[in-house]
Amino acid sequence: MFVSRPAHPIVRTLPLVACGWMLCCSFLTAQVPIDGYLPMVGIALTNEYDDNFNFFPTAKIGTGSATLLGAGGTPRYDIALLDTGAGFSLLTSQAFDDFGLGDPSPGEPDGYQGTEFVTIGGATGQLDAPINDPFGLYVGGLQNRTGQGAALTMNNAALRGQTNTATIKFPPESPLPNVVGLPFASQYATRIRNDLPQVFELNGKTIRTPSIDFQPLGSGGGTITRKAPLSLNPGATFVQPPAYLPNIVNFDLDNPQEDPSTPTLSSGGLFLNVNASNSGTSLGQKQFFFDTGASVTVVSQLNALLLGFDVTIDEPEFSISIVGSGGLAENVPGFFVDQITLVALGGSITATNVPVIVLDVTDPSDPGNIVEGIVGTNLLARRNVVIDPNPSTGGGGASPGVYISDPVTTNFTWVSASSAAPWSAGGSWNAAATPNYLSVTRVEHVAGGDQRAVVTGQQQASEIFAKGGTAGQRMTIAIGAGAKLTTFSGTTLETGAVIELTNGVLDTQYLDIRGGRLEGTGLVRTGSGPIDGQVEVIAGIIAPGAAGAGVLTLEGRYAHGENALLEIGLGGVTAGTEYDQLLIDGSAVLRGDLAVSLINAGAGLFAPSIGDRFEILTYEQRGGVFSSLTLPTGYLWDVQYTPTALVLEVSGLAIPGDFNADGQVDIADYTTWRDGLGSVYSQADYQIWKNNFGMMSPANANSVPEPSLAILLLIGIASLTAMGSRQRC
Repeated sequence: MFVSRPAHPIVRTLPLVACGWMLCCSFLTAQVPIDGYLPMVGIALTNEYDDNFNFFPTAKIGTGSATLLGAGGTPRYDIALLDTGAGFSLLTSQAFDDFGLGDPSPGEPDGYQGTEFVTIGGATGQLDAPINDPFGLYVGGLQNRTGQGAALTMNNAALRGQTNTATIKFPPESPLPNVVGLPFASQYATRIRNDLPQVFELNGKTIRTPSIDFQPLGSGGGTITRKAPLSLNPGATFVQPPAYLPNIVNFDLDNPQEDPSTPTLSSGGLFLNVNASNSGTSLGQKQFFFDTGASVTVVSQLNALLLGFDVTIDEPEFSISIVGSGGLAENVPGFFVDQITLVALGGSITATNVPVIVLDVTDPSDPGNIVEGIVGTNLLARRNVVIDPNPSTGGGGASPGVYISDPVTTNFTWVSASSAAPWSAGGSWNAAATPNYLSVTRVEHVAGGDQRAVVTGQQQASEIFAKGGTAGQRMTIAIGAGAKLTTFSGTTLETGAVIELTNGVLDTQYLDIRGGRLEGTGLVRTGSGPIDGQVEVIAGIIAPGAAGAGVLTLEGRYAHGENALLEIGLGGVTAGTEYDQLLIDGSAVLRGDLAVSLINAGAGLFAPSIGDRFEILTYEQRGGVFSSLTLPTGYLWDVQYTPTALVLEVSGLAIPGDFNADGQVDIADYTTWRDGLGSVYSQADYQIWKNNFGMMSPANANSVPEPSLAILLLIGIASLTAMGSRQRC
């Protein structure tokens, strides 16, 4: 039976794709990354529930003798996002099946599938999801894994359990991963250790996460003394443990745990004291929602207005799309805030030039209203954090707080002045050592002409910032055949920076191109496990193949901004070896420019024939189209945006003067000539257009009328006017 209820808030603000940047901050001054870390944990489920009219969970250490659930009776472990912004814990439909929750089991002949539904809401809207019958939920940091690769296994003794817990199941179409929410996180002090990064392969995906462990409430920060006071709103929610509500309508006295009306729920949230200032205006102290499932920082529309940014009339400095419980929200505006301060005992933390997005998000502690903002994990990047939501009940002990360490990373700077030097050589770096997952790595041109940092073997970095020289010199990170460069966080390419792949791999949480270039043949992997990352070409160039035809594959989402350029070479009709391809294992948002040229792939300069087809770009789904196309002259091109690919087909031979390649020489070509005069076209091209005005390909011969003398005369006068204006300049 479906039961309609008010939406329960679950906030998820993972960035999906970004495009449309209009202002790019210098990587030398930016303190806060666009995207923060993703705290991932391992989970196991057991058959532990209480059928004796108890609807509260029970804490346990280790699974002990409990039966681990899994399809076919084989114990199963999976990955989940630790999300303090989620009001309950959630499983994907795939995980539900993998854990065998729909299979009969002792005491649960119909499995753990309940009959009730709940409406959940978050940053991107609402969806209806079924509620599972209670079971045991066990969680542990992935530093305690005992197996990886094809399947995850965990050290059962190191897991922390919450038995008798009811979760919900995401519909198959939901893009969200498994989530361990506040009902679990509110019962422990959660220690997030970015000084022990975990990077490993699981089911063909790279997992990137801090080490995480769970301590008793009230444990405090250990060796970390800086404490940001934490507000538990409403406080009464945190004094009592979370619980699920039994099925009141169809209550089963013999099986009271069956078909709960709500999942195990925490109707509240964690809040930190924050002050933001921009252009001389300060918000004063505000309480921002603290959400470990948000990798970006958020301000409400009102607070953005107070800081000088009006979403209704101001052009955003960037825009992104986010994925949440309700699906995808596109073109969420963002801007850079001069300063954000987290108020803390032992020294407040102040970050400058902070990227934030503007979004009104439901307040989980006060449904019907919105939060002032959200503290994303990007504000806490490179630091260890302990979240201790210990409620104050008058019995003494530590008050609620978030303990924040100093940065745990070190700075590595490229110092080699050679035209080419190995990445792995200590002498190439200021630290006289090779970067690792704790190294914030800056690769900037040092001296002379173009420079190359040559990557061989398996290399690491915490995050990478690269930039060319002030006189236009390139700074190239060259990843050769069989080589792999893996980062714990993201990679940013500023103007003059190049990543060159020669059958190599860049494995990074995200790739931001802000005036740089990605070229060659190889693979770029993004994201962390089930959460896709993105390649964002804010301004710059993507060039598959580079020296010849080749295939560049991007795993994750792709955003091609208004100031981005995709270069494709056609040297034959065979994909990958004779013409370039960009293959996107994810969604694509297209704007900006596409430039296609004819190349020599080994048999001389290619001359395509009518009917030749070139599948130059593939994707799982697409939004938008390229704003402008530059295609080889002399041919008519049919540009086809299919549901999964961009295909170019030669449909005929071009006519001289047909500058927009639509098969006819008309007034539209004059406009194209006029707009490109002095850069693409010359005055001689105008004469070509005039001499061929009215010509058309055979396919268009019956659809275009002959030009009149008056039109030609009018255009001729306009041309003389344009020439005169140009000469006066």
